Amino acid sequence: MSFNNKVDYIPNQSFSNATLGSSDTQHKNFQKHKWQVLIGTFLLIVIIANAVIWSQAPVYQSQAILHFSYTSQTETALSELAHRQITLHQQRLKSNSVLSLVSDELERTQMLAINQQTLFEALSAEASLTGRIITLKASGTDPQILKPMLDAWVNAYLKLVESETQENNADDLLVADERLQILQVKIAEQQQRLQYFANENSITSLERDENRVLSRTKNLGANLDKALADEAQAQALLNSLLEATGNGQTIVKPADKAKIDATRKTLREISTNLSELSEKYTQAYLERDPAIVAKQKKAQQLQTLLEQQIKISQSEYLSDVERDLSAAKGKVQQMSTQLAEQNKLAQEFNQNLEQYKRIDDELKALQNQAQQLKSQQVAQEVSKPFDAKISLLEEAFYPDYAIGPNYTTNSLISLIVATIVAILALLLFSFIFKQKTPSASNHFMVIPGQAGPADYASLGYGQQGQIVAPDPQIAQQPAKLAPSPQVLRLLSIDECQRLYSVANSQGKALVGLILSGVNIEELLVLQKSNFEQDFSKLQINNQFSRTINLQKELSEALQALCKNLLDKQTIWSNIKSLEELTQLLVNIGHDAQIAFPQQLSLNVLRHTYLTYLASLGARLNDIEQLAGYTSPSDLALYRNVNQQGQLFDLEQLQTHYPFVATS
Repeated sequence: MSFNNKVDYIPNQSFSNATLGSSDTQHKNFQKHKWQVLIGTFLLIVIIANAVIWSQAPVYQSQAILHFSYTSQTETALSELAHRQITLHQQRLKSNSVLSLVSDELERTQMLAINQQTLFEALSAEASLTGRIITLKASGTDPQILKPMLDAWVNAYLKLVESETQENNADDLLVADERLQILQVKIAEQQQRLQYFANENSITSLERDENRVLSRTKNLGANLDKALADEAQAQALLNSLLEATGNGQTIVKPADKAKIDATRKTLREISTNLSELSEKYTQAYLERDPAIVAKQKKAQQLQTLLEQQIKISQSEYLSDVERDLSAAKGKVQQMSTQLAEQNKLAQEFNQNLEQYKRIDDELKALQNQAQQLKSQQVAQEVSKPFDAKISLLEEAFYPDYAIGPNYTTNSLISLIVATIVAILALLLFSFIFKQKTPSASNHFMVIPGQAGPADYASLGYGQQGQIVAPDPQIAQQPAKLAPSPQVLRLLSIDECQRLYSVANSQGKALVGLILSGVNIEELLVLQKSNFEQDFSKLQINNQFSRTINLQKELSEALQALCKNLLDKQTIWSNIKSLEELTQLLVNIGHDAQIAFPQQLSLNVLRHTYLTYLASLGARLNDIEQLAGYTSPSDLALYRNVNQQGQLFDLEQLQTHYPFVATS
């Protein structure tokens, strides 16, 4: 499709020169106000922020460090307990009771009246669990009171912890000794009782399997289960053999199977040889040839031997199975009798074992009580070894420099914030007070030129057999041009034949199926079962069901492609999408040395086939009977393809596209 590039436009004239001058003045004033808003907002934010920043008083900080040490035993075994205790100390340091003691200490030693709220805000404690330390910090604007505050805090807390750890446990130790002696006497008596009961009832251990009576009962139960399983297996085997013999089936003993198979194999070889000879020679010759007669006699002997072997093996097999079943039944009966007798003994032994467990539990309870008393005594004697020894690792100091605020950094931040706020203010000002556009703008109307007959290409086959894509008429609308439709490339017969000739089996199937009327959406779902009569016909079953007769060359390519496929498999074994099929077509175009092969696509092939049908004189509404669904808008593109103007039924047309070159 082409248009002439002649476009006429009529510009609107300005109403007056004064209008343009007034617009420029308004624009300059608007820009001036914008700069005023930007600079004014920036300076206002900077001045206010820096006034607040530089008016802040400097902050000083002093610190002290408390160290928590444990014995070597608790250092390795109770590290988690140490961590919990340090965390507890950290939280307790800022408790109300401790801060009250600190306030009293400051008032008594330093004559400083500081309330608990001020202390809570000024003091802080940070714990390091790995280092077993707590860092105490005091922050404020007066550096002279920070050290006294920390000293009073440390002294008050250490005195509180020391007073709590100094307790007299002499009475508790005496009572614990008396209770321990009584428990030791009871433990000795219980041990003698337990040993006597075990000897009287043949009890070896509390573990059931370690006692002989229960262990034997368990073994008998397991053996009985195995005997029952063997009996059931032998009975099932015998039943199956009897059923097989009743149905006339041949059964052989597994040990005889190899010998019988060898006989059967030899008989089969001789029979096969005799069958071949009977086809080659007459019956009279067969009866006179000594070698053939000998083979016939040997075959009869082998047949008789095979029947005897099978009969003997079958009889022995049934006898062996019946004997095994009888032995299994006897074993089950014997095991059942022994198990019943053993269960009576086991029941009596279980009662004695339960009594033994109760006596043993009473002994363990007495031993646990004695062990707890010993642990309490040891803890009291060593003065609570699980408590840490708190020492002052670093004393407080008078700070000689401020830790904050950072005036320079805060000033830079204020500049950045002022810049951002100024830009936002400028955007808000521009949004609220929008500049008015001049009323005398230069509008123009586009008037499309008249296209001549040469500007539109017509569809159809030219004198050289080239197919040219049609262009629909463009509706002329006021003040705008109609959008140009997408134009597909149209292939010539020679190009299609070159594509088909250089393609492999898969490529031939792709090109040939589309040029035979298969819709693009139907390609990926084609299965081997859709082809009939040695791939000469394609049956498509969907909303547009139809039968497509395929050319002989395409049938041969499809046979090679689907040779190793199942009926329900798609013919594209290694292709999963239409994009891969498109790339396959582009590769074929490169091999065929088609001009601009990257322009090839599945739509180009289908467009070529639909154009071919329309050029033959097929009715547009009949095209779907051959090529499947085609939208009415797409069919409308082929209205002018038939230059002869005559329309025919599909039965009157040769609808096979000549994609195979004739020699």
